Amino acid sequence: MTKTRTRAGRRPSAVTIRAVLFAVALAAIPGVAPDRTAAQEAIGVAGAILDDGTGEPVDGATVRLADSAGSVRETITGSDGVFTFARVEPGAYTLVVRRLGYEILSTPLEIGAQAPPPLDLRLQPQAIPLDPLEVGVEGRPPRLVESGFYERMEEGWGVFFEPEWIEASKGGFIRLADYMQILQNRAPLSRCGKVPVYLDRRLIGSTPGWGTSALYPGRIFTARLDRMPPLIEEMSVSDLGAAEIYYAGTKIPMFAWTGATMSCGAIILWSDWTARLPEIPKIEVKLCELGGRPGEVALDGRVEDEMTGVKLPAAQVFASYVNPADPDGLERVETVVRTDSLGRYRVCDLPEGTVMELVPEYGPHAGGPTLAVAAGDGEEVRLTLMVTAPASITGLVLDEATSELIEGARIVLVDAEFGAVTNAAGRFSLEDLPPGSYRIRATCPGYTGPVLDVELAEGESSAVALKLRRTGIAPRARCSI
Repeated sequence: MTKTRTRAGRRPSAVTIRAVLFAVALAAIPGVAPDRTAAQEAIGVAGAILDDGTGEPVDGATVRLADSAGSVRETITGSDGVFTFARVEPGAYTLVVRRLGYEILSTPLEIGAQAPPPLDLRLQPQAIPLDPLEVGVEGRPPRLVESGFYERMEEGWGVFFEPEWIEASKGGFIRLADYMQILQNRAPLSRCGKVPVYLDRRLIGSTPGWGTSALYPGRIFTARLDRMPPLIEEMSVSDLGAAEIYYAGTKIPMFAWTGATMSCGAIILWSDWTARLPEIPKIEVKLCELGGRPGEVALDGRVEDEMTGVKLPAAQVFASYVNPADPDGLERVETVVRTDSLGRYRVCDLPEGTVMELVPEYGPHAGGPTLAVAAGDGEEVRLTLMVTAPASITGLVLDEATSELIEGARIVLVDAEFGAVTNAAGRFSLEDLPPGSYRIRATCPGYTGPVLDVELAEGESSAVALKLRRTGIAPRARCSI
């Protein structure tokens, strides 16, 4: 799925930061005497996270308080958007707030001798990270956009060949295997004997590199390639729509991240079907206006991706209700409306109190029915459907010295609201994760361990092993839960 949103691991290009301090001070911490030593006592820091547009509390926001020494404390807001850090030592801090669907907020915070007033922090909704399947990006095939092709190209991951270039250079070639030389002339590969080739995320074979050398032998990693069927030999160049080439040791998409690709690089191909630009007209949506007839109201709402909470423009909403003029109650009135660029929809001229059945659709994705009452009170009806396939992380936690699996270790995704605990077998699973970049770590009393970077593609499951090192006298391979 196309993602123009700012990820947790990247600094946004523009972040609007606004922190307004209320005039009401926090009550003093009980038990702290008002003497000259009070300036050295730890105090409390609290506040609320709000949506800057609506003023509503933001639930599930991750709030981090980091000091100049690198020590970090985290908490997550509840339904009221409130956060609290107790017993904070005086000093200079940085307060960072992250929530999917909003820009990252980062602001310095100076803690003095007295507790600061409650913080009122406003998050700016981020740009829509999904290009509408109904509309597409002008000149860009929606399926290729969803693959992450253009996102990686704009970030400079590798060498990219767009559909127009591929189409113009295919003349005179029949076999895809022969065409590989054209790509290598534009982006010379490593000196491995064989370089892995993927088509639509699937490993289909290899193509010769520029020869072997002592520096890039690639023999250990290409054994698997020797054993697999050479599917690339059976394919026609007409099957090709776009391509990416990656060098050894550079960033490579997670679905192609293996020992072979890290050592020798990779060629990633996208089929002509993926790169084909459908003939879909650009759609401009304007919400309807009430006709002004007595007793009639409008029903407003938004359509969102269930996984990411992103508002979906140009989605369709199928609305139906029982015709009040039918005495038998068998006839239904049906209508279809579209969402605008902000994912908003509106059904106009409804008899007040009408029970509506609403079903959202977005390209090939459909949601379940939702019942709503046309009350005309301005309350929006939120409709969701699964556009982004969830990803997952599975793994185990073990003692680095003994390789003993550790039960009860806490698994944390840094700057995210997801977490888990290892079971009796030292294993864990984090399900229903939005695709993106994550930093994962395991914590357990008496142990320390590194933070691992994990890149999750849409619908992908990644397996990791987290090794903890004892810092002193640690309990048996079991943590306090």
